[in-house]
Amino acid sequence: MLIEKRLSKIAEITNSRQFGKDLSFKNISIDSRSIKQGDLFVAIKGENFDGHDFIDQALEKGAVGIVSEKSLSKKLNYLKTKNNLDFLKILAQENRNMFHGQIVAITGSNGKTTTKEISYLLLSFLTDKKSVFKSPKNWNNELGLSLSLLGLNRKHKIGIFEIGTNRPGEIYSLSNFLKPDYGAITNIGRSHLEKLKNLDGVAKEKSDLFINVKNKGVCLARIDNKYRKLISKKAIGKELKLLGNETKDIFDLNFEVAYLIVKEILNLERNSNLNLSEIKKRIQENLKIPGRMEKINGPKKTTILNDSYNANPDSFLAAFEFISKLKYKHKILVMGEMGELGEKSDQLHDLVIQKATKHFDFIFCVDINSKIKSEKIKYLSKSDIVMNLARFFDKQTLILFKASRSVKMETLIDLI
Repeated sequence: MLIEKRLSKIAEITNSRQFGKDLSFKNISIDSRSIKQGDLFVAIKGENFDGHDFIDQALEKGAVGIVSEKSLSKKLNYLKTKNNLDFLKILAQENRNMFHGQIVAITGSNGKTTTKEISYLLLSFLTDKKSVFKSPKNWNNELGLSLSLLGLNRKHKIGIFEIGTNRPGEIYSLSNFLKPDYGAITNIGRSHLEKLKNLDGVAKEKSDLFINVKNKGVCLARIDNKYRKLISKKAIGKELKLLGNETKDIFDLNFEVAYLIVKEILNLERNSNLNLSEIKKRIQENLKIPGRMEKINGPKKTTILNDSYNANPDSFLAAFEFISKLKYKHKILVMGEMGELGEKSDQLHDLVIQKATKHFDFIFCVDINSKIKSEKIKYLSKSDIVMNLARFFDKQTLILFKASRSVKMETLIDLI
């Protein structure tokens, strides 16, 4: 963090009331489970939890101070606020204002996290790794972006962030908060259709990123030609680079966007000795993202691909294309529900299941109802999956697990 890590300074910036001693702290955390000695714990209220219930746990783990919306014991060192999310947003905005390096913002229906991770690895290989910051995990909503921005410090010269959306206006709000020098849209796909309605709605929402890219900044997008006019209008005053929707391997698609981002940042035209094939190989060896085409050794050397972090129709089809090139005696899909698809949800699930029959020997649909019938398909509950899979465990078998995050497909993988 660029801001001085002292309770009195934080209170001044956020207009909070300070109680107890004026102490320094190491880091800010909202998770009492991962608190470390010397941290400042911010008690956030969520839909299913209230951080105020875990204040004692945070103190036991070594938190030196608390940020609370409630009055606490006079014996404690704490800051009292009206709203702890607003507290984090104000602090994050101040830290962003103090950062004078280059900022990258990445959005898209698929590939945000992977493109961010590849960009980070590329920059780490080509420049000083300590000067590059990336937002953790997939922290791409309002809370996640605020926490991520607090990670920028004086050593960093480049910050790479992903931003996501599930409702109109969210990309504009987050990108306006971030004010990036570089903006990238990985693709426009069928995601979050419940509130974004259709592909046009997705394109309108995602392209709002370019409105908030700084003047003379760089905007990069992989889009269909039908959205060229829309994208161009929002990127006025910036350098716009458009990519087509070529059929490529998932990794290659994300690598291409990441490489173009890094090429702009580092002006790589000057470097004629860059061995891209060697760099791609190094990145593939080092790229490990939990829940995203994560390769796991299963029972009896069965290959398990864990792509359970999230799902929409286009990411399913991209995964199918990737798996079609792999050589295994048996290919099995364990498919969970895709969320937030709106009124076309049944139709899109049917589409994906029908496509799956062309790529897999067996398809196990977990808690899904569909009209698609095939001797390859079984519609099962979660409790039945492990028993049905056991007979296929073999080094010549590949099993893909994929579903939206809400399904918690990783719990099935853990059982196996």
